[in-house]
Amino acid sequence: MDKKLADAIERDNRLEEAGMHGDDRRTCWTHQCWAEDCADDPMHTNPSPLN
Repeated sequence: MDKKLADAIERDNRLEEAGMHGDDRRTCWTHQCWAEDCADDPMHTNPSPLN
């Protein structure tokens, strides 16, 4: 992971903790990558139903 991505993840984490909606993240917390790089991942496009 490069420094730019690591810094962006930390920024998104802080913003989300401060109230930003998770859909507004530029990074993927789950995959620790840029959100656009995993947007088509089945985990994101077909989430598990809540029980």
